[in-house]
Amino acid sequence: MREKLMGILPLIVALAFVVAIGAYSSPSYGATATQTVTVTVPEAIAITVPDVNFGSIDQGTTGTSPDFTISNKGNVKIDLYVKADASAFTSTEATDTIPITGFQIFSNATGGYITFLTTSQKIYDNMNKAVQGSGTPTTWTTRMKLSVPAYTEDGVYTITNTYTAVKHNSPP
Repeated sequence: MREKLMGILPLIVALAFVVAIGAYSSPSYGATATQTVTVTVPEAIAITVPDVNFGSIDQGTTGTSPDFTISNKGNVKIDLYVKADASAFTSTEATDTIPITGFQIFSNATGGYITFLTTSQKIYDNMNKAVQGSGTPTTWTTRMKLSVPAYTEDGVYTITNTYTAVKHNSPP
């Protein structure tokens, strides 16, 4: 029996060796796959415009406003439009009005002053977006002019302007 065992034992070892060599010498195969990942960042349009006080302008003369800064705080390049919400400055104290025919704003789009209308006009073309990461807004400094008709009654006159920002090359 011992002889049979001695004959089988080398056979088992030899078979184990052959199986082991076969397991390690077989070709190895892998697989790869690609994946496309997308994300959509929605447009965010945000501007800031300060109130402006011309101070005193004598009747019969033209005054210039202090410079003021408009900021693009959004994540897209914009075109900026403005309109006067009424055809004249009005006063709660006086009966006269100051027509917008003598009310102007300096326009980046034209390189000069344009007269306010009650419909939107482009005053800045292609204002850059806020800085990625920091959010530092892009700013533009401009000014307005106002002609006060002769013999306009004394008082404080006001008007509201509406500024509209749209993505560059989009309609207002």
